[in-house]
Amino acid sequence: MEGNPAMRDLRTGEISRRVARGRWASIASEFGMLTGSEVDQLVGPGSPPAGCLAAKRQILGVVTRAGRVLYPGFQFDPVTGQARPMIARVAAIGLAGGWKDRHLLQWFCSPNGYLGGDRPVDVLDDPDRLLYAAHSDLDLVW
Repeated sequence: MEGNPAMRDLRTGEISRRVARGRWASIASEFGMLTGSEVDQLVGPGSPPAGCLAAKRQILGVVTRAGRVLYPGFQFDPVTGQARPMIARVAAIGLAGGWKDRHLLQWFCSPNGYLGGDRPVDVLDDPDRLLYAAHSDLDLVW
C-alpha cells in the first residue's frame, strides 16, 4: 500500500486538513474568533452589524466547516472596539487580487518575508510596512 498513489493522496489530504485545523486553532487561541453577535456588541450600536461590515470588506468574516461565520479578534482596536481601518485597506487589495477572506486570515497570521519575518497582524499599527507587504503579496495573481 505504501507505493499506492491513491493512498499517498489520501494521506496528503489528511495531513493538509490537520495542518489547516491546527492553524485555525492557533489563530482562535491567540486572537479569538468572534461571532456576529459578539462583534455587534464590541463595536456598539452606532456601527453597522458584523455581516454588513464584512460585506463591505471592512472586516474579514471566515466561514467555518459548520457554516458559521466568525470574525478574527485582531481586527478590532482593543481600546475602542472599532474595526481597524487597515483591515479594510488590506482586504481591498486582496479582493482586487482574487483573495478570499480565509486566505487573507492566513496571510495576516503568517510570517512574511516583506516584513522581515514579522506577521502582518503584528504590524497593524505601521501602515507603510503593512501596505508594502500587502501590495507585494496580494497584488500578485498567478
